[in-house]
Amino acid sequence: MLKLILFELRRISKSVFFWIIAGFSVIWPILTALFYRLVMSLDISNGIKFQDIDLGADEVRFLTWFIAVAFMTELPKFIALFTCLHIGRDYTDGIVRNKIIAGHSRGAIYGSYMITQIIATVVLCVIYIFSALLGLAISGIGVDLNGGEMFARFAIAIVVFLVMTVTFVVLAVIFRKRALPVILCILIAMTSNAAAAVVGRFNTPGKAVDKYLSIRNDHYENMVEAGLVDKNTVAQIEKEYGRDYFLGIAWKIIHPAYVISPIGFEGDYGAGGTTTMMLGGSVEYTDEINFAQEFYYDDPSVYTVISSVSIDNYTGDFDGGDYALTLKDFRKAGELHLEYSTLNWVYVGKSVAWMAVIAAYGYVIFRKKNLF
Repeated sequence: MLKLILFELRRISKSVFFWIIAGFSVIWPILTALFYRLVMSLDISNGIKFQDIDLGADEVRFLTWFIAVAFMTELPKFIALFTCLHIGRDYTDGIVRNKIIAGHSRGAIYGSYMITQIIATVVLCVIYIFSALLGLAISGIGVDLNGGEMFARFAIAIVVFLVMTVTFVVLAVIFRKRALPVILCILIAMTSNAAAAVVGRFNTPGKAVDKYLSIRNDHYENMVEAGLVDKNTVAQIEKEYGRDYFLGIAWKIIHPAYVISPIGFEGDYGAGGTTTMMLGGSVEYTDEINFAQEFYYDDPSVYTVISSVSIDNYTGDFDGGDYALTLKDFRKAGELHLEYSTLNWVYVGKSVAWMAVIAAYGYVIFRKKNLF
């Protein structure tokens, strides 16, 4: 199979389309960085003029991630076309048939396509990332890789991206005609970003909601015992803003897809570009996903309870004296905090599993396919 891999790599290196994509991967992220620099420095308050920008470390870090990881949204359509046209040509030109006649096994042929297309994708992603970093540097925005930790997230993003590449390869080899796999792959590429951003919104673990409600309701019960709030009011609030309030029908339908697949990556990591931000995704580069914060600011009961407080019957026994429920009350609840260092491995596991399943399915079809 090594000879086939080297043969395919030479073909890829001579492909004009591959070098066009590589050129795009250099130019586009640099232009994107320069565009953001232009927009941030534009001042139209008194005519059109430009001014210096003064960004904080958090802002530079977020822009570094946001611009560099954009290969997740910019490259899929190009990879889809390249994979389908490159492999599809082997059918129309009889190259696959010639490989069989030359004594190469179907497993070796299939494996060489898969390995070389994965290599090509990784190369293009790496080119895009480092071009983005170059663009950020020369634009004056600056580069902040969070002490090098961001490279780990880039690596995870590439692994997740490879699930699409493997899918494109499988579609390209199981259909002899080029048109159908091209259409299917382009549809996947064009819809993957929006789908991932939507699915990523339903990343809430059920156990996180249960823990939040447990802490919140205990706090409200303590307020009742202290005579600050009427027990009937709290009972009504706990019923109205219970588990079903946070985990509705949409969560019950979509969350399983999030759990078993890597499709929620863009939503979790804020890697879906403007689509993610439009759907309420994070615009910060943080070390963890803080579910407590999400629940707290989306929980009307917090404000309802405060507005119902009466100090007329206050016994003075309320622990801590500060009766308001705050985010500090959830700080030590591990179920409500998911570090990205842990989430990275979750996505590696899901992505590798899906690549193995998709590749195995493609091989089962390819080994039975009539190539003559």
